[in-house]
Amino acid sequence: MSLNHDLERLFRSAAAVMEIKGESVFKAIAFSKVARLIGDSTIDIKAAVEDGSVGDIEGVGKSSRTIIEEFVRTGRSTDIDELMASVPAGLIPLLDIPGLGPKTIKLLWKERGITGQGELVAAISEGKLEGLAGMGAKKIQTIKEGIDLLAASKGRIGLADALPIATALVDEVRKLAGVTHAEYAGSLRRWRETIGDIDIVAALKAKGDSAAVTHAFVSLPMVEKILGEGPTKASVLVDGGLQVDLRIVPELNFGAALLYFTGSKDHNVKIRGRALDKGLTLNEWGLYNLADHEKAEKHTGQPPVLKPVASKTEADVYKALGLRFVEPELREARGEVELALADKLPKLITVDDLRGDLHTHTTASDGEHTIEEMAEAAKALGFTYLAITDHSKSQQLANGLTAERLLKHVAAIRKVGEKIKGITLLAGCEVDILVDGRLDFEEAVLRELDIVVASPHVSLKQDADKATDRILRAIDTPCVNIIGHPTGRLINARAGLPLEINKVIERAAAANVALEINSGWPRLDLNDVNARAALARGVKLSINTDAHSTMSLQRKAALGISVARRAGTTADEVINTFTIAALKKFIALKR
Repeated sequence: MSLNHDLERLFRSAAAVMEIKGESVFKAIAFSKVARLIGDSTIDIKAAVEDGSVGDIEGVGKSSRTIIEEFVRTGRSTDIDELMASVPAGLIPLLDIPGLGPKTIKLLWKERGITGQGELVAAISEGKLEGLAGMGAKKIQTIKEGIDLLAASKGRIGLADALPIATALVDEVRKLAGVTHAEYAGSLRRWRETIGDIDIVAALKAKGDSAAVTHAFVSLPMVEKILGEGPTKASVLVDGGLQVDLRIVPELNFGAALLYFTGSKDHNVKIRGRALDKGLTLNEWGLYNLADHEKAEKHTGQPPVLKPVASKTEADVYKALGLRFVEPELREARGEVELALADKLPKLITVDDLRGDLHTHTTASDGEHTIEEMAEAAKALGFTYLAITDHSKSQQLANGLTAERLLKHVAAIRKVGEKIKGITLLAGCEVDILVDGRLDFEEAVLRELDIVVASPHVSLKQDADKATDRILRAIDTPCVNIIGHPTGRLINARAGLPLEINKVIERAAAANVALEINSGWPRLDLNDVNARAALARGVKLSINTDAHSTMSLQRKAALGISVARRAGTTADEVINTFTIAALKKFIALKR
């Protein structure tokens, strides 16, 4: 998939340069869409170029096709090279600064000759931005704070880190006088793996004091810096630089606001288009009759003086648009609006659908708790089975098991299984996939196990051909039931194996091997895009915590479930929602 990612970056950069130069906004938008399409897709771009089908990909126009074809064949694009060379290279990184967009970057470049962050910092300190059209003291301060914030935050925060912060803040907002509802929104509510900031939407009673709510919010102990405070919204920094924005709306308009601020932007565009088709208009305040809305009295920061068709709940809005309710995780404009219109949205898997966990560790390798403690914790969660899958011998730092130790461990697992009633223990192992695709144990050892999870842990910088062949060999190995965290990636830390994922998926489908969504942070591997592609080919998934303690067994399933829900997964597509009898039948397919 490295080629897809390279092309995604290429088109995103090109779109940004077009905006900075002030060129055709439509072409910039088109390039942004191509970037997103390629980044979200598992299409084999190289194969599509070779067989001529790249032009059949929806959203790829003539110019984009030319760029893709040249890049695939030569590793570069003449058109993009010329475009990028037309602006100073240092302008592109300026887009990462909060509060600094293409139009402002263009202004800074054309009017002050600023071509990079160093020059921008110097210009601010020397007062060279003062007097520039549209560049008042407040704007200059915003840019300065954005530069400081970028340096402090060092990129997007992970889902696992953001959730507890958002949950705590929402809990505090719900306690404030006059607040009837409060939810976090944005990319966090859609459970994206990383987020840029946290959005909170709160509903206020008709006679509530919104200014008192925003003041109480910015006064919370978690707040480190106040960025802005008004009667209906406030922005603060918490936890070392994470921005949190609070928006307060009347109770009547809460659903529309939550829908709007949850996004995604592309999903909102889709449903607004649906509204227009029905003679309606949709915004953050509600769904309105279009003709009446155009005539209605409006005030900045307030809903129009007009009765909405729907606004109080998200469900009301979707229903008025003739759509099934779309779960937040699906709101990425990947066909969910069309499915909602046709009443064909999948019933998404939930944590409660899981009957067991098939990838856990104990003190036999690098876990913190014994077989019995893990079994009791799983039973308390309502699980009917649990696989104990400690590391194999190559994981020396994780106290990996030799074949002799493993067989003794298997006997111990079965002994505990006989002792604890109400839960079935499966004696397994997380077996290393070696560099050449062989496994850490011979087939004779694997046949002594109830279940085998094969995972890559080392040499994760192989080229795509070697990496893919490595995983394919593991899939073909007798007794392998699950490929654990298939790429080995770590979010914001390690890219993992650059697999030709379609080949992996095809082989897994043919071999009746499940692909894991590893719930452990920062893995979440497979990601949602690859999981969606696997489901399309009929491949079963397995959502596991990779728990090394009873606490992580309890806490981590939700993250993996979120990935599965973003992929549109139903319960029957995940093997650890099966009954124990059905699970054993699936395992037997590789025996």
